[in-house]
Amino acid sequence: MVRILVTGFEPFGKHSQNISSEVVDQLPSQIVLDDPWSDLRESRMDSFEVTLEKRILTVDETGSREIASALLGGSEWDAILHLGLCDTCRIPRIETVAQDHVHMKIPDNSGRQIHHQTIHGKGDLSVTLPTEEWMLLPWSVECELSQDAGSFLCNETFYHTLRTLGEMYGGNKSRPPCIFVHLPPPERCSLQRALMYVKEVLQRMMFRPVVSVVGALITLDDEYLVAQRSFGQKHAGKWEFPGGKVELNETLESALVREIKEEFGWKVRCDESIGTWYHSLEKTDIALHILPTFFTGTLPNISDMELWTAHQDVRWRNLSDDSALDWLGNNGAVVQWMKESNFSSDPGN
Repeated sequence: MVRILVTGFEPFGKHSQNISSEVVDQLPSQIVLDDPWSDLRESRMDSFEVTLEKRILTVDETGSREIASALLGGSEWDAILHLGLCDTCRIPRIETVAQDHVHMKIPDNSGRQIHHQTIHGKGDLSVTLPTEEWMLLPWSVECELSQDAGSFLCNETFYHTLRTLGEMYGGNKSRPPCIFVHLPPPERCSLQRALMYVKEVLQRMMFRPVVSVVGALITLDDEYLVAQRSFGQKHAGKWEFPGGKVELNETLESALVREIKEEFGWKVRCDESIGTWYHSLEKTDIALHILPTFFTGTLPNISDMELWTAHQDVRWRNLSDDSALDWLGNNGAVVQWMKESNFSSDPGN
């Protein structure tokens, strides 16, 4: 059975309670995780039961190193979720970076108080999880991504765990995912809401994300418009139908209109999606929705790159052109479908 470690901290400083330890205490020993991307996924993934190993860490150097030491001692988990209290936070924060820095404004529970010291001297460490994609789905509790885990025990613990996992597993794909979540005090996020939120974090950790992407099918007679990603961008040099990610609470149509405006400065309108094509990237699965798209107002000069933000080339390509093109993901499969179905989005056809 899948085993996940969830940790919280004992109270510290002026706090008589710590919501992170209360959440850990209230979590069941076994929990069923459901696929949060089930509505977007090409093939259904079954829910599964996991065992939660729960630990309350001391707020001192021993506590900050406890999980790293356990890993080095042979302990194994399929994932690690650290929880901590952020008394200044309004909403939960998903920490994506552990800073190589300790600065304690108050002593820890052992009386230790460090000022402006590095933890290891090798720089900050980032998580390996696709957390930006997590934010494209709705949550039961408002939350945010953060690259500042503070400089107290939360950050120190997070750093020791990430560093140890990195040294043990390197870039190995079997490396257990690890993340830190800061919870606000219970008067800003109740224990019950925090428990629901932690389950949602666990589900996102354990299921591969599906990203909903829109692509513009712009045609002219027997030609269709394609764009090449700029060098320095993700998927540099790859060819695709212009478009991008669907943000939270966007329709496919509004997302595509926004993306075309942002990436090219063009004004367009879109019809409903004609189909969805699926493919996988390194850390995510992609659901590519193709929408017939039409320029509105004055037709743009597609050679004018002044407003382009992510591409280095745009061209009309004839549907009969079978020359090789370095397609991104399943964009090429859309072209094959167009040929087989004799499809045209030209409103005159």
